[in-house]
Amino acid sequence: MKKFIVLMLMVSLTRAVGQDHIDNQLVHYTIKYNHLFDRGKDIKEYDAKLYIQGDRSLFTMKQGDKIEMSYQSNYYDASPDSLFTVYKDFESNSLLFDFYHLQQGNIFYADTLHPMEWKLESEEKNVSGIPCKRATVRFKGRDYVAWYAPSIPISNGPWKLGGLPGLILEAYDQQGEWHVLFNKIEELNFIDLGYFEKLVNKGVGSFSVFVSDLKDLLKRMTGSLSGQGSSDCFTCETKSLVKLYMWEKID
Repeated sequence: MKKFIVLMLMVSLTRAVGQDHIDNQLVHYTIKYNHLFDRGKDIKEYDAKLYIQGDRSLFTMKQGDKIEMSYQSNYYDASPDSLFTVYKDFESNSLLFDFYHLQQGNIFYADTLHPMEWKLESEEKNVSGIPCKRATVRFKGRDYVAWYAPSIPISNGPWKLGGLPGLILEAYDQQGEWHVLFNKIEELNFIDLGYFEKLVNKGVGSFSVFVSDLKDLLKRMTGSLSGQGSSDCFTCETKSLVKLYMWEKID
């Protein structure tokens, strides 16, 4: 009976994601993300979604605050990251991601679509009853494991990950800071991705521009906070310490 149920689930999913049958799908994931990565533990859970419309997709895990800020004496810790929204356009080979700027709000930047060089491995396991294969990669300074389903012929996945011969149903970094797990996939009648298509056509800053903007932001915050010392304090520490933690490692 169990084998029959699993078989029926696989058939249903294959029909749901077949490009000849349906153009619009919504993939649901549960994500556990440690907001204090590289510093401590503060794991929060997200209901993430991957909207797929033919050759285009939109991934989002926006929920709650996108910036974690803590104040301790003259110490300022700003931790923006680029995990929350990713738009992919396979036809134009484009990828956009958003970044929450402390002063300008959400800004979109461009990155390379699926540049990761996956190592396909022989290990297999079931994810939500679906047979998957294991692949590993080092990407932007972190080591990732992905479990993809060859029976679901969609070369996509959560966040910026993708480029495998099947939809990624589970992914995580090997430090245990970010873990994505597939829940279900459903059909949608309509997905409006026109806003992101306009951004692609208009053009946005590259990843190198993103890095430059971050460094500029860090420099300005450091200068601003360093001048906040008390004029009548002769013994206190007046130098502010600013640290910018990013999920994607940058030089």
